[in-house]
Parts: sequence; structure tokens; C-alpha cells
Amino acid sequence: MKLFNKIYNLKKKSPKEIILISDIHYQSKKDIKYLDKLYLKLKELNPEYICISGDLTNKAYIKDEDLLIDRLEKLSKISKVIYALGNHECYISRKRRQYGFNRDLLNKISNINNLYLLDNDNVIIDNINFIGITIPIKYYFEKKIDKQELKDTFNKLKVKRGKYNILLCHSPIDICTEEYLKDANIDLVLCGHMHGGVLPNFLRKKIKNGGIITPERKLFPKKCYGYIKVCDTEVIISSGVTVIRQLRNLFVSEIVKIK
Repeated sequence: MKLFNKIYNLKKKSPKEIILISDIHYQSKKDIKYLDKLYLKLKELNPEYICISGDLTNKAYIKDEDLLIDRLEKLSKISKVIYALGNHECYISRKRRQYGFNRDLLNKISNINNLYLLDNDNVIIDNINFIGITIPIKYYFEKKIDKQELKDTFNKLKVKRGKYNILLCHSPIDICTEEYLKDANIDLVLCGHMHGGVLPNFLRKKIKNGGIITPERKLFPKKCYGYIKVCDTEVIISSGVTVIRQLRNLFVSEIVKIK
């Protein structure tokens, strides 16, 4: 497994060392070999926290979910795992536009020791306030939407003054803007979803943070990967570590290390 390893040294120093991964898209036991390689790499890095910013599974209902639970249990023995939901955890049938979370599976994940699933919730560990926002599913597939629901969801998040606030947010498209982050008192936002804008590695030096296309099929987006700053908030967007071979061949697969 070839992984593009990126290290970011934050200007606002994080109290701990964090690994960010996203967009695993687990589907069935055929993906276990890849998950095991990912586990060994994370074990070697041995961070204090592992943050998963959404799309752990490719659909709400997957095959061989017991194998995924087993690997997550192993991962949580390396370090504390913080997990926020993406859009694929909600897909039942995209063709039929059927959506809904598999709460039985999410409850099993929530019950894993040392793993924190944050569904519009927060947890304070040491001096860090981890917050996970679940973006309403319609934001991923409807062209014309009323953004009030997203604003209401964001405004209910529990930001703690005096703590280092980290927001796990699957998509950076709406949240990582001045409209949301100005005066939000969030120190760091960790995202995924964009798959690096399907931008080959050799173009990264020429097209900083930009991409070719988004998952919503919008051309030439600007915030697809890497480090950006919005107002006083630092943002890191992961290109993902997907198990899906076709996607893996299109974009850079990466584990992000945050120091």
C-alpha cells in the first residue's frame, strides 16, 4: 500500500500529536487486507489520537460488519479514536434515493472502548474538545437547498472556551468558510470527502489546494486537500485512504500527521 504521508506543523500548537484519515469506504471482507495494512501503518506511527473524518463505510448497510468492528477494536488499542460521520454512512440506495443511518452498526461502533463516535456531539479528552458535526444528507445530493438546517446544526455545537477545539467535519465545502468560522472559536477543522479533487500528485505543487472535480461533479474546486486558513481557524483536508481500487488509482492516498 503506497501512502502519501503529509506532516503539518500547526501555527496554533495542538496539545497532542494527531493522525487524520478519511474516506475508507469499507464494503466487505474483500477490503480486510487493505484495512490490515492501514492498521500496521498506524501502529507504526503510534499517535496519541486517530481522527476519522467520515465515510468509514461505503453504504449504511455493509457485508461482514463484524470484521470491521474487529479492526476498529484493534485500532482503538493503539490510541484514542475520534470518528465523525460522512455521507456514505447514510446511503442505502443512491439510485433510488433511499437514505438513512444503520443505527445498529453505529451503536456497535460506539460501544468500542477508546473510540468516540461524535454525531453532532463532543467529547473533552485531556485539554482538547473534539466536536463532530453530521452534515444533513441533502447537502450532498440536492442542487438547491435551504442552508438554515446546516446553520442550526452548526450553532448547536458545543465549543468550549479555554480548550483546544477540534471540529471533525466530513465536507469542507460549506463549513470551511468565513460565514461559519469567523468568531466560532474553533482552533482546527479536520475534513475529507473531496478525494483530493482527483488531482494527481505531480500536479499538487502547481495547483495548491485545488482540484479537477468534486464528488458533487463540480469542476475546478479550490478547497480539495492540504492546509488552509479561514479567519483564525486552521483547516486540514485529507485526500482519504479509500479501499476502492479505482479511486485509489485516481488520487493521492494519504495519512496526515498533525504535530
